[in-house]
Amino acid sequence: MTIRSMKWAAGVSLFAAVLAVGTTLPERQASAQVQAVPRAGMAFNDTVTQRVTIESVDPEGRTVAFLLPDGQLVAVPVADSVGNLAAIQDGSMANVTYNQIVTILNLRQKGPGSKEERRESMKPASANDIESGRFTVTVVGVDLANNTVSVIDGIGGVVHTYRANTPAKQEMLKKAKVGDVVIGLRTPLMVTAISPTN
Repeated sequence: MTIRSMKWAAGVSLFAAVLAVGTTLPERQASAQVQAVPRAGMAFNDTVTQRVTIESVDPEGRTVAFLLPDGQLVAVPVADSVGNLAAIQDGSMANVTYNQIVTILNLRQKGPGSKEERRESMKPASANDIESGRFTVTVVGVDLANNTVSVIDGIGGVVHTYRANTPAKQEMLKKAKVGDVVIGLRTPLMVTAISPTN
């Protein structure tokens, strides 16, 4: 066999291999080409006391489910320090103190999908938003000297102030401006106190 015919055979084999690989690769879907930019955020530990409606109490499993004033149903474990769970009636009103993580998401980030994400954030809260703990807040204060950001929810109410206690949070805090409308997410962790009310 001559060198010329070996080169030709190698070329044909390489071409066939490229065709075989091309036909076995999955086709990229159009929806995968443009995705929303992941939202970087600042997470803060928070303790909240609210008047809620008790949906159900499980004294043996030490969990409680309650309805927040905004309509979100929360089911979380109860700390061992909370006693007499069996005395709390389903459907009753109670003041509940619980720990949660609040994540404030950055909407100033640029990139594919960011404009659509900002537009979605301006819409009134849907049932899915309420269920997931998603809410919209307006930045009303940024104190870089004390590394704090203050926000108020879209329909008014209490101003919450959160401290940026890590270098990464402090860097993100520099990007926040008064008047920014941003998305927040609440993740309740544990109930630390329950007191029935009339």
